[in-house]
Amino acid sequence: MLQFAVLNAALFGLVLSLTTCVCELTPVPVTQPCVTALAEDHGSLLRGLWMQHIRDRLRGNAPPPVRVYSKQKLLYCRVGIGFHIQIVQDGSVGGVHTPTEDSVMKVFAMQQGVVGIKGVKSGLYLCMDEEGITRGVEQFSDACLFKENLEANHYTTYSSLSHPGFYLALSNRGELKRGNVVSRNQACTHFLPRDDEL
Repeated sequence: MLQFAVLNAALFGLVLSLTTCVCELTPVPVTQPCVTALAEDHGSLLRGLWMQHIRDRLRGNAPPPVRVYSKQKLLYCRVGIGFHIQIVQDGSVGGVHTPTEDSVMKVFAMQQGVVGIKGVKSGLYLCMDEEGITRGVEQFSDACLFKENLEANHYTTYSSLSHPGFYLALSNRGELKRGNVVSRNQACTHFLPRDDEL
């Protein structure tokens, strides 16, 4: 009788262990009663939100992206005397030494290491086209996605996800530079996200 009880306990433990492994390895909808599914996987959540955004775009109905982990920042470029990037109402992008309301950006994560940038005052998204020109636009698209990379000098670079090797950059005079004529090693592409102090 004791051996039978021990065998039952061992079998129950094996079944429980297998069930846990299946829950961890199999994508389970949130509605299913799996204990592991209740521990929200942020990576899966962001991928799901991004796929929903793509589906909406294919249907011709692209809402603004879900702002997950969004923060208001000033993006300071260390080139020249130092400039804060800004998006003005007409969509033009440039830099100013002393930050203004047009310099306040909302940086929001779309997936790990990929962000969108929106001017708080202008309401425009920062986008880069196939010619490396950056501008502010009303409609969010793939061109508005940037890879956020922390460099060895602790500055951050923003490269176009749609156009690899194209970087957000300002000149020594604070003017916008084309993203396809600069590299991540140049100071003009190095930004320091600073808390909004305005």
